[in-house]
Amino acid sequence: MKGFIEQTAVGSRVSGFGLPVSQLSHTIGRDMISKTTFANPPAVEVKAAVQFANNLRVADGRAAFHELIKKEFPIVVMPDQKPLQFDFGDYTLYTENQVYRLEISMNYFRLVATKYAGFQDFRQMYLAALSIFARHYRLPTFNSLAFIYSNKVSIPPGATFDECFAVKIEVPQQLGVSIYAGRGTLVFKEKDDLILLEIDPQFSGEALDSYGLNLTYASQQPMVSSAEQSVISAALDRGHVRLTDFFFAILQPKLIEHLKTR
Repeated sequence: MKGFIEQTAVGSRVSGFGLPVSQLSHTIGRDMISKTTFANPPAVEVKAAVQFANNLRVADGRAAFHELIKKEFPIVVMPDQKPLQFDFGDYTLYTENQVYRLEISMNYFRLVATKYAGFQDFRQMYLAALSIFARHYRLPTFNSLAFIYSNKVSIPPGATFDECFAVKIEVPQQLGVSIYAGRGTLVFKEKDDLILLEIDPQFSGEALDSYGLNLTYASQQPMVSSAEQSVISAALDRGHVRLTDFFFAILQPKLIEHLKTR
């Protein structure tokens, strides 16, 4: 993809969600995170999306936009129009290896990675594609940004909820029971930003063997589009740092050690 994004070297071992160890240590500055390395990061899908006011040109000008980006995203998938009567601008572009896809509608632009090579690669791919999109359709502002890590976190056999997560849930002592597994969503607010934590236990037969752990950073601040997308890149960077903070803060040391051996 030379000429589309600046190529970066990615090591065979990555830290946290995929950020190179040296950069993660510099960015977060916490011993626990800087020393934590996963041979196989638990992120199974990563998404970044901006929303904007409905724009019919996105539906009308699909072919012209694809001409600008088809070298990197040659595969076009058009949806069945019947179930999309109220959103007829939707379509999807894939890279040749189908690791990345762009999901485009009349009011959002989203990049999805199904094989995560690290934050820097993802960031550059998204900002490059978004810059072309914003220039082509002359979009001056975006209403919001969302950055999502979907993880599958395997757990040690027989581990309880409290042994896996530092999220504290109290049960009346008179019940005489402990929490074996937990499912739910927590929403945290930081100024104009939201962070969502979704936990979903996954079973193999009757045995609990992993959790679906989704972390979402959502910025509700309007962002001005520009050639260098500096405002958007700053929001994306901030989201990555905060989600990395949350990921490591909510995991118990026992679970982190388990993930390092996977």
